[in-house]
Order: sequence, then C-alpha cells, then structure tokens
Amino acid sequence: MAETCVATIRPDAGFVQRIIENGGETLKKCFQCGNCSVVCEISPDNEPFPRKEMIWAQWGLKDKLLSDGDVWLCHQCNDCSTHCPRGARPGDVMAAIRNIYFNHYSVFPIMAKLMSKPVYLAVLLLAPALAMANFVTLVAKKGFMDIKPMQYMNMMPETAIDLVFIPTILFSIGAAYFGVRSFWKALNERTSASGSIIMAVIQAATGVALHEKLRKCITNAPRATSHLLTMYGFIALMATTSMVAILYWANVFGLTGFEYHEIGLSHPARLVVKLTGNIGAVMAVTGVTLIIVRRYGAKGGEAGVTGYYDSHFIFILYITIITGILAELFRVADVAVLGFGVYFIHLVFVFALLAYAPFSKFSHLLYRFTALVHAKMTQRDLARTTAAS
Repeated sequence: MAETCVATIRPDAGFVQRIIENGGETLKKCFQCGNCSVVCEISPDNEPFPRKEMIWAQWGLKDKLLSDGDVWLCHQCNDCSTHCPRGARPGDVMAAIRNIYFNHYSVFPIMAKLMSKPVYLAVLLLAPALAMANFVTLVAKKGFMDIKPMQYMNMMPETAIDLVFIPTILFSIGAAYFGVRSFWKALNERTSASGSIIMAVIQAATGVALHEKLRKCITNAPRATSHLLTMYGFIALMATTSMVAILYWANVFGLTGFEYHEIGLSHPARLVVKLTGNIGAVMAVTGVTLIIVRRYGAKGGEAGVTGYYDSHFIFILYITIITGILAELFRVADVAVLGFGVYFIHLVFVFALLAYAPFSKFSHLLYRFTALVHAKMTQRDLARTTAAS
C-alpha cells in the first residue's frame, strides 16, 4: 500500500494575537474573497499577495509568515484595504506582520523588547542623555558657553563626537547584518536565490531610488513624494556630517592645510557642506511633515494604522532634524544658552536614531531591500509584467 503524506498545520493562537496587537485588529474580518490580490498593482500573478498572507495570519502560521519575502514586497499602498468588501484592511495586517520582524530577527532580544512598547521610551532616551551629559563634562572646554565665536565643538570636540558615534554606528551595522543574514537564510530556505546578486542589488537600488513600487499606488499615492523627500533629505544630512568629519581628519593629518570651522562661507569646501546640509534639512523636514500630516490628519485611514513602531520612528527622526536646524539657527544668531541646549538634545536623538535603528522601523529599509534583492534574483516580481506584455 502506498504511503500517504499528510501536511500538518499547527495554528499558533499566540501569534495571531501578536498580529492583532501590532496593528492587525481587522484580521478576522477577512473571508478570503481574494479581492485584495486582484487590485494590488505590484502583486505578481504567481502566488499573489496579500490573500495568502491573510490566510496564514488567520491560522497563525508563524513560520510561513516570518520567512515570506512578499510581506516586504508589499509597500502598504492600501489599495487592497480600500477595495476590501469586509473592511479587513489587508494592508494594515501586512504592516503588523512586518512589525513583528523587528523583534523576531533581532540579535539582541532585550533591545527588541525595549523598542516594542512606549512604556520603555523614557529609558531609551534618558540613558543616552545621562551618558552624554557625563561625557560632555569630561571633554567640554571650561566656560565653553562664553567662548567667542560660538562653536559647538567647544562643548563636544570632533574627536569626542567620533569616539561616541563611530562605535554606535559599528554596533548598528553589526546588529543589522546579523538580522538581515537570518532573514536572507529564511528566504533561501523557501526559494533558493540564483543569478547575479550584484545585478539584483543594482536593480533593487534603482527601484528604491525612483520609488517605482510606491508610484503605482493609488490610495496612498502622496506617500511617494513624502518618502522621496525624506529619504534624499536624510541622505544629504548624513553626507554633510560625513564631509565635516572627513575635512576635520584630513586637516589633522595635514592633507588640507585648513581647519573647516575656521574658514568662511566663501570657501568652496564650506559652501558645499552648507548647501548640502541646508538643502537636505529642508527636504527632510518637508518630507517628514507631509508624512505626519497624512498619518495623523483627516486622511490617516488611507495611510494605514499608525502603530507604535511608526510613531517612534517618525518622532525620533523629526526631532533629530528639527533640533539640527534649530542648533544651526541659534549658532548663527549667537544665542549660546538655547544653542548648546538644543545641540545637546540633537546629539541624544542622533544617538537614539542610530543606536536603535536595527530594532526600530528604521530597519524596514534593510528588510525591504533584502526582500527586493531576493525577488530580483528569483524573478519573483516579473510574473505580472510578463503576463501584461
């Protein structure tokens, strides 16, 4: 007698509850009509999402969902939620599943736990604030607030900045690497990637740079503009910080012959840095402001449920940008008390943004990019294009 193989399904009610707690409150309204997959412009014809994810989520199939690249190919356009006849809001359910990824793939479970609930926010901000305050007392020049011209390096020298933030960045890169590596391994266990990873990275990066997927959204179409402004603004601000550091150390090693903080605005190096920084600040603050208006305004429903991970990321990023702008304005106006105070807050929030990035929604950039690269290598996103042509 031939053996019969039976697939065993083990529902996880606890995982279903986690999805609900992370923003998928409408999950159980779904009655599997499949309308969500039909209306999605970026879902491939072969095993389209998000219908199958809604089935797995209702059954609590944790292993399937936490190794599913399609969860990240979804950009929460919310076209599926708009057209859902039952109000199950598949876009919000997919977002809730993505939120669970930050915890599941974290290499430091304690950090993932601290990032998961607002009750821990005070600790996450107070700890670096106290550490930074103690550090400033050690490295700041005596009477730094009265030294003219007013310079923030009198409170926090460039070497001290590097001593704090270079290890922080390395820590974040390491934590992010191990999380992404585990995710990539999970993706490959389901569908082995083949082909050139270099070409896949280039294609995925091009798509992200142009926000090709978001531009196909209808319900959430304005998000493409706000996200592009935020992304390029943030890149410009990071480039500005990097340029200042490079110019500082180039002078230390005798490669430039000038101190960046002592040259005037007419100097090409300072002019490039200032233009890049100011343009980046305007783009970033405009982009995040548009995100806030859309998420918390009258049309917040179209943007989807705004959970704690969303609010935390927006809150940290926005204050980082705003305090950076204010610090520059107060320095130009030579208002030392306000300037140094705001600059200190800026440093604390920069630390929070970078140190907690692998455990916050900031890491969605990495997981989504990883999924996009894997999709390119497995030709996962070519099905609908091929059929349409």
